[in-house]
Amino acid sequence: MKIRVYFICLLVLLAFSGHTGLAQTPRDMTRYDNGGVFDFSWGAGPEAHARMNPKLRGFLWEHWTQKRLAHVVVTLYTIEGDPTTYNLYIEPDRDQRWRVAAEYESECCWFYAMEKPKRKRERKKGIVVYDVIERVQTSGNGQKTLSLIPGGDRREPDAYILRLRHIVDGNKLHGWLIF
Repeated sequence: MKIRVYFICLLVLLAFSGHTGLAQTPRDMTRYDNGGVFDFSWGAGPEAHARMNPKLRGFLWEHWTQKRLAHVVVTLYTIEGDPTTYNLYIEPDRDQRWRVAAEYESECCWFYAMEKPKRKRERKKGIVVYDVIERVQTSGNGQKTLSLIPGGDRREPDAYILRLRHIVDGNKLHGWLIF
């Protein structure tokens, strides 16, 4: 009975973890190009964000298109100041398909926890795998969807946005992370 409960719990955990099938072998970080740390705190201000964004985009796009191993750490904040830190790894999976593995850790609701002591901070960890990185126009011009930039079109990193998405059910693109 205990084994069956353990097995069912393990299946549920794998089903909702968002990273079934990922290799659990440790990464040899000496083989990865280090993109550094990007902390988009509200205190840094818009000027710092404007300098960091193109550097981050350029690093990610260059390594994605050249199929080079890379690692970068990005911390983003909600309007309330709750941080989510992403360790982004550009790497091939077991089948040699390139992807961005985004290991994240987030902390939620510190502001509310200060006001209401019974409410605890929430910490979450997980992994999301992005199969597709797209460059899109920086201006939507009122469009609901941003236009893709052709692969051969050379642009500076401040002239596009990167959209990371993952494939669901074989061909449907779902979820995204935008830089």
